[in-house]
Amino acid sequence: MTSKSFSSKGLLGNSMRRNLWALVLSGVGFFMALLLPALMTMQNALEQRALDLKELPQAHVEINWQSAMNNAASMLGGGNLFVKIVFIVLAVVCGVAMFAYLHSRQKVDFYHSLPISRTRLFANNFLTGVVCTFSTYLVMVAITVACAYAMGCGEAVRWDEIGGAILCNLIVFLLIYALTVLTTVVCGNTIITLLLLAWVFFSPMLVRVLQFCLFDKFYDTFTANAGTLEGAIRLTPVVQYFVLHGTYYIGERVMGVPQPGESALGLLIGYLIAAAVVTALALFLFRIRKSERAGTALAFTPTKLPIKVYMCLTMGVAFGWVFGMIAGNFWFWPGLMVGTVLFHWIVEIIYAFDFRAIFAKPLHLLAILVVLVAGMLAMQFDVTGYDTWLPDRDDLTAVDINGSGEPALTDPSNIDAVHRLMEIGVQTMQEEDTDEDNSLSYTQVTVKCQMGSRTAARQYRIPETEEVIALLDQIEQSEEYKRAKWPLFNFDTASTDPERQPMITVNVETADGISSVELRQPGQITQVIETLREEALAETQDSRPVMGVELYYLDSEGDQEYCGTASVTEANTRTLALIEQLTGLTPVPMRAEDIDRMWIEYLVSLSPDASEWRTVEVTDPADIQALLDNAFTNYLTGANGYRYANGENYTVDIYVVMETGEQRNLRYLQSDWPAEIVDKYRPDGAGEDALENGIATTAEAVS
Repeated sequence: MTSKSFSSKGLLGNSMRRNLWALVLSGVGFFMALLLPALMTMQNALEQRALDLKELPQAHVEINWQSAMNNAASMLGGGNLFVKIVFIVLAVVCGVAMFAYLHSRQKVDFYHSLPISRTRLFANNFLTGVVCTFSTYLVMVAITVACAYAMGCGEAVRWDEIGGAILCNLIVFLLIYALTVLTTVVCGNTIITLLLLAWVFFSPMLVRVLQFCLFDKFYDTFTANAGTLEGAIRLTPVVQYFVLHGTYYIGERVMGVPQPGESALGLLIGYLIAAAVVTALALFLFRIRKSERAGTALAFTPTKLPIKVYMCLTMGVAFGWVFGMIAGNFWFWPGLMVGTVLFHWIVEIIYAFDFRAIFAKPLHLLAILVVLVAGMLAMQFDVTGYDTWLPDRDDLTAVDINGSGEPALTDPSNIDAVHRLMEIGVQTMQEEDTDEDNSLSYTQVTVKCQMGSRTAARQYRIPETEEVIALLDQIEQSEEYKRAKWPLFNFDTASTDPERQPMITVNVETADGISSVELRQPGQITQVIETLREEALAETQDSRPVMGVELYYLDSEGDQEYCGTASVTEANTRTLALIEQLTGLTPVPMRAEDIDRMWIEYLVSLSPDASEWRTVEVTDPADIQALLDNAFTNYLTGANGYRYANGENYTVDIYVVMETGEQRNLRYLQSDWPAEIVDKYRPDGAGEDALENGIATTAEAVS
């Protein structure tokens, strides 16, 4: 007859009594992380409300009170970072502690001699950690909610947020706990368990970062828009946990997570499935684990080689990248060798618990080095054709250009234009350098392509030929591009959310600085934005900006959320007239008499590896006025898609200092670039009459 102590309930009860420390630890942890901060937040809110009632109008009192209740609700819900830290700590501590007996031969002999199956023993130990953690958490949540009602802060108790937080905490805890248990079962030593666990948690993110670094190093067309850390973060639940607010993502974009406030239920379901799979794997390995493996580094010999290879390859690349970043490209290769050899030694020493194992498995080390170097050489010589890759036009379903968002241009004409730009980019990269006299100006074009469920991004350095300029104009002046990419068309002028009330600021440059007027009345905002949208869609070519309209949302406390800037151009006559009617602001042209000083900076090539910036003073009033006639500054420019002249491929900059002492960097449309005057003042001899005009020059070397 089986003893009652070994029944399911009796076994779990005995285990709970033997692990009272876990109950105490979780109780203290959740008291410090949940109850105490919530009480402090609510008490502070009550005291502040009492002061506000004496000093502020009722409307302001309610605003401050609501803000305080939002903070308290966050402490009770998914915004409490302290609770997340406690859950992570408890998942690791309990996961290791409940199965740490596997690392002691004496304890293994005792536990495995008990008259219960391995499956029941695993389930008992696993559930003990879960129950010890979650029972105290739920009790502390109940106490905190009761305190909130008792203190008159019932508004902070939002059951949907609390329920979402409990669900999120449970699922993420189970995944981290299951990974910890699996690692503990795989290892035969507690210290090795903790080291391997840190690697399990964070190596996916490290691998993703290193992938970005290698692509950036070896591939000319690589761009950061090719991807984000989102995938790596999802494989790193310890980090992903802090980007979740219950069953939603937090309200700020962090490291490539989806849009703020987007549901995270899909991710949590995936985590729950992953937790079940990891738990099942841990159970399987627990059942077949040999008792005599206690005390060894790894309990399963077949896992040694793949773990070592993974670590050596990853850390070899990491060392190479660090060496190259510190000392230059040459040191990337010695860094690869040092990192790989060093970690091969470390892993072998750990496996054998013997420093003499430093030279063990030399063939393994040689093979790893060969694979690593071969992989790096394959990237260096682009064996896979990354830089020359060109998608089939028929496979493209959407594209994006010079942006960081998802491909949103689906018009066939825009897709054709982007595909042609990619062809030119690949062709330019493959051809020999035909621009020996530096007569061509180049532009950087970043392209993102959607092909079914797959996306790919590339960056090209393309010569600004007539065809390229026409293709860019076709895309950027299309209605689809403007509606998809300009903040002007994504600004909600009729928001009903009290936390996102629209406001615009109109800016005009004058000789005395920036003159600004705020518009907060919804009717006026709608008038200006709708009129500007109509005229912007009607424009078929770039026009010089003469005003800037900054777009904001205001919350209940008056804090501003910047949403972008829209340019008002010379061609937007109806918008200019409307703004003058509403604000009295009109465009003010820059005049030579308002300028205290003007200079042009040129990047002059000294050799293939060195160049220097040379500064040329412009003193002729006629030339100053000619440079001012079609100029504008960044204060007036927004993300309106206009392609401004980039100073001859970023080698020329024109600056002025106003009489007020304000410095401005002048910008021009491509068609308005003052090439004749810029050439006239070149310090490298391009303008032969420069010295005749008494132009002063200074030089600052760069290399």
